[in-house]
Amino acid sequence: MRYGRRGAVALMLAALTGVMAPFSAWAGSPEFAYSAEKWATLRDDNLDYDEIADLIHEYNNTVQQNYLTYMDELDEDRDDTAQEYYDAANDIYNNITWPDSDDSNYGSGVASALQSEQQADELMKQGDEAVDDTETKKLGYDKTEAELVKQAQELMITYWSQYYSLESLEDSIEQAQISYQTEQNKLAAGTSTQSAVLTAKNAISTAEASLLSTQSSIETTKDSLLLMLGWTYGADVAIGELPEPDLEAINAIDVTADIETALTTNYTYLQTTKQLANARSTTVKEKLTQTVKNQKEAISTDVKDKYESLILALSNYEQAQLALQLADTAVNTAAVQLAAGTITQKSYNEKLSNQLSAQSTVTSRKFSLLTAMVEYDWAVNGLASTS
Repeated sequence: MRYGRRGAVALMLAALTGVMAPFSAWAGSPEFAYSAEKWATLRDDNLDYDEIADLIHEYNNTVQQNYLTYMDELDEDRDDTAQEYYDAANDIYNNITWPDSDDSNYGSGVASALQSEQQADELMKQGDEAVDDTETKKLGYDKTEAELVKQAQELMITYWSQYYSLESLEDSIEQAQISYQTEQNKLAAGTSTQSAVLTAKNAISTAEASLLSTQSSIETTKDSLLLMLGWTYGADVAIGELPEPDLEAINAIDVTADIETALTTNYTYLQTTKQLANARSTTVKEKLTQTVKNQKEAISTDVKDKYESLILALSNYEQAQLALQLADTAVNTAAVQLAAGTITQKSYNEKLSNQLSAQSTVTSRKFSLLTAMVEYDWAVNGLASTS
């Protein structure tokens, strides 16, 4: 159970910020933020896919640190930031001393004055470009949180993808061992060579190494995922199964409407439009106006691209399902034929092998489809590329 540690995190944040109910229920929400049942599921050592967003929000270290930084910035606005630059520039301007032409150090004096003037000009420019306020900074922090949720969702898909690949890797070892034994028998019968036997033996080692590598990758993926969600390294956590792809929802997508939604949710686009509203100088306004235009076009393109990738992943998944159905039918037919003595055991085993391969392909393409769904959903809900 993580109740004690997570409760301590919330109390620590409260002590550091001086508030018991953080702004926007951010980083360590008060008890009334969720029901008792919801808190219980968030605090146990079981991870369900639909808990990821809440776990990131409550327990991710980066989100917690961003909250503390944001609380420090609440009293600042764009005018305060700009004025700091202007004040610094004016201090430099007021202290610039231009030497007399007959001064023995005239050259170095002029160079020093020019350098100071250049520094002051740069500070004035930075003041003009100070377009961020608490709203734009909050959008940046919200984007980071959304990116972390997306990353965690994809890590969970990767974990199960790696996990289900173990079965095929174990089958590869078994097949390599059978091939090795066959070559040894053929060598004893004088129909093979020592080189062929050695090659077959090396195939076993290669297959075993692939299995060990994947097992290690699974542990690494799991640790990375759990650390993101607030558990400690090596925590004993039961990772729940992934949801099935929602084929009906995919087929019902209106990509044109989703592009419009993406423009209202995209963190970077909203940030830039607010910066444009905050801009003072004509140069900065013109620059940000062009940036807004470019970002709008990029968002539209990215949503379309993600949609096309999603539809391709759906097609591949459906094709794999059809191939599995055919493989299942072939096995059922072969079973009847084997019982009747009209085919050999070897022929039946080949049909079984094809069925296993088809099932493996369905599983692999399901994970690819789930990943494509995550990519598309987040493109629509705030994370479409703006460049």
